Amino acid sequence: MSIVKMKLATVHANADQFQDVLKRCVSYAEFHPEPAAHLINDDNGGKPLNDENVYNEYLNQLKNIGHSVGFELKAGPVSRSYDEAEIEAFIKEVNEQFAMIADTHELMTLTDNDEIALEKVRSYGFEAMHECQYISFGMGRLPAESFKKLSLIETPNFVVEELHKSGQYVWILYATSNTFVKEVRKCMESLFIEEIPIPRIDGKKILEQYKEKLTEVYSYCAYTSEIRKLYRYVMQVQDDYQLAGFVPANSAYQFVRLFDGLNVRVDLAQPETAPQLVPPTMLHNAWLFRPFEMFVEMYGLPNYQDLDPTPFVAVTFCLLFGIMFGDLGQGALLLIGGLLLEKWKHNRLAGIVGRAGLTSMIFGFLFGSVFGVETLLNPVHQSLFGVREKLFEVMDASATMPLLIGAVAIGAVLILMTMILNIYLNVKRKQMAEALFSQNGIAGFVFYGYIILFLIGMFMPKMLPFNPGSKPLMILFIGVPVVLFFLKEPLNGLMKGEGLTPHQGWGNFALEEVFEVLEIILSFVTNSLSYLRVGGFVLSHAGMMLVVMTLVKMTGNAGPVVFVLGNLFVMGLEGLIVGIQTLRLEYYEMFSRYFVGNGKKFTMISSENA
Repeated sequence: MSIVKMKLATVHANADQFQDVLKRCVSYAEFHPEPAAHLINDDNGGKPLNDENVYNEYLNQLKNIGHSVGFELKAGPVSRSYDEAEIEAFIKEVNEQFAMIADTHELMTLTDNDEIALEKVRSYGFEAMHECQYISFGMGRLPAESFKKLSLIETPNFVVEELHKSGQYVWILYATSNTFVKEVRKCMESLFIEEIPIPRIDGKKILEQYKEKLTEVYSYCAYTSEIRKLYRYVMQVQDDYQLAGFVPANSAYQFVRLFDGLNVRVDLAQPETAPQLVPPTMLHNAWLFRPFEMFVEMYGLPNYQDLDPTPFVAVTFCLLFGIMFGDLGQGALLLIGGLLLEKWKHNRLAGIVGRAGLTSMIFGFLFGSVFGVETLLNPVHQSLFGVREKLFEVMDASATMPLLIGAVAIGAVLILMTMILNIYLNVKRKQMAEALFSQNGIAGFVFYGYIILFLIGMFMPKMLPFNPGSKPLMILFIGVPVVLFFLKEPLNGLMKGEGLTPHQGWGNFALEEVFEVLEIILSFVTNSLSYLRVGGFVLSHAGMMLVVMTLVKMTGNAGPVVFVLGNLFVMGLEGLIVGIQTLRLEYYEMFSRYFVGNGKKFTMISSENA
């Protein structure tokens, strides 16, 4: 149960080097920064940096310029720095140059085929074509049939070059003298030409001239904008610029070495030295338990001072899943498939499936089930356990009641275990009233534990050396806890020195607490009965496989196909349902008793988080 221990690291730099500190921190994966607002107080006289980010505005302007000419800007490595005056002058220059290109683009809506044709015209030079004094040029898209008719014109006053063609159209460039330009255009219109304006300037040529520097300036602005977003983490105390955050204790000195070569100071301290800060939670577990961190994170991370429930979740999840999905063959497939997917795809859910498959194999062996074949392991059971057929026949009518009682018994043990965890955690948090008087504290543990003993004494009296039904014991172990449930709030106030009288008065308090105590008692019953589903799904799984095996016998030669498909269907459907039900038991019957989940996630420094 491991929550990584943290150190509070504070980096002190001067005005010239705090940006270099930020740059190095961004490249370090194990540093969780704290906003300067959390550090500033009257004692240190700190103030936040001005985080106005003019570079973000430059980025937006550059993006708009690129978009206007169809050029997608992407940030790359930063080769040099620019001051604000240089950037503003460059933006003004490219705005003037690209404004003409943008105007041309707005007048033209070109298809891919149009672009291909226009690319061939570009070789003649757009500007040169428009500067001709005695010759006029035109470009357009003709229907293929109309293009054939051009050759039938006896005395053409123009020349035509074919640029591109598709199934239905031919793209042409034509030239004529200014004397015949109106006549030629009427001729082209009669042939149903779709004119494509020839641009007055070559936007692509201009874009090529600016593309490299445009990308360079954009990259610098993007990089600098990211750094500026991190200013919220820097506190200024006169000439001292401080960046504080948490690093794992085992890599704290590696973090210190990160700033070698800079004139900075790094102070390391225990988290307790800054009570206004909440240390983040980073989970670290052994390989066997690591995938189950996903379930913990889905519910909420534990507080830094609390207990990591991941190993407990791993053991109880696999135990309950294995009981409900007990099959040696199907469990082996889950084990192999899950572990392979975990290795290849780094998928935590697959890792959970693989580990649950192991306990599925164990209980499948105990139940004597291999891909739904219930007799295959009988000789092994007879040899190992000395039984007549097999150790436990799930579908036998006589096994149903022991199975359901066993499921409730497992639930009772798990409920008691979660109460012990809750007592430990509340003592650790110094919440003594919760540890002593709550339904999941010592009072609840005594009450529920004695109820279990009472039921054992009622149905199996020889197992206990005393009579749990005696009045003194009933008063002590059932009556007293109920009274403590009722008086938890006044006793909590008394322990805090706030007095015994409830804040809402004894009348309202008594009315509310009567129903509260009834709800507590009923919740013990419903929580215990909730574990009946464990036994129910054992029967459900066995019943579904019985249906599959019956179909195998009925389908004759197609039996092997039905056998494979039936097993895959049961693994998919039953595996999903059992997984959901097991997770429900984890969250609603166990987590709700001891786990708060109010921890803060360990998040590395980045502009996105800023």
